[in-house]
Amino acid sequence: MKTINNIEGFACFTERLDIAVSPYSEKNGILILESDPEPGYFSKNGFPENLARTNDHHLYILTKHPIACFQDWVIQQACLAKNRYGIPVHVSPGQLTFKNIAHNTIRMRTQEVESIKPFVELLQNKGVRFVKHTHAKPFKSVVHFKKHIEMETIAPGVWKDLHDKNRHFIELPRLVEEYEVFEQLIEDIKNNCSFNMFNAAKIVMPRRERVINLIAVYSKHCDENRLPEFKEHVDKLINAGQY
Repeated sequence: MKTINNIEGFACFTERLDIAVSPYSEKNGILILESDPEPGYFSKNGFPENLARTNDHHLYILTKHPIACFQDWVIQQACLAKNRYGIPVHVSPGQLTFKNIAHNTIRMRTQEVESIKPFVELLQNKGVRFVKHTHAKPFKSVVHFKKHIEMETIAPGVWKDLHDKNRHFIELPRLVEEYEVFEQLIEDIKNNCSFNMFNAAKIVMPRRERVINLIAVYSKHCDENRLPEFKEHVDKLINAGQY
């Protein structure tokens, strides 16, 4: 496997999140969902969730109809909103399922909630229609979203995020295609070795020469010196044909 050093670009994240209707939903008249930023942080058989929760939840705005090249188009519109209209907004466009229907979604930071209304109005003026506010019980959904990342190599197949000290990336030795299988792999690691206080997302990052398959490891208790050991454990499980 060819070693790749520092790298940046857009990548597709996939993770299963706990989601509920946000308090901001009714105020804005459109459906706004909110996710827990640390789903599955602990192993099921390990530590209780007793750490302080972050206030940095994410918000999800759902569109009614498909839009051609949706993800790239939304990123372009966010850049336009910032540069031309001074609307401070960071978006990660993607997809999630709500009431058994797959929707295009725009993921935003709760710190930028004041930007929702002007940004939504900008998109509505371009013909985008959003799902209206409604009530719903909390639920789980597999969420896909595109996000720009910059990472610096710290060991072969191991990187650190240059913009988030709590996030690192581990390269998978091969594609784990089904997300449910990926979840089983992560749960196996949490329950059967000393790595258990972390959250994980499945990442696909297309490059010119190949596609890089990664685990995004989010942990406030990460020891970078042990990440090569983490990768060895992942490689051993996958190469043994268990996943």
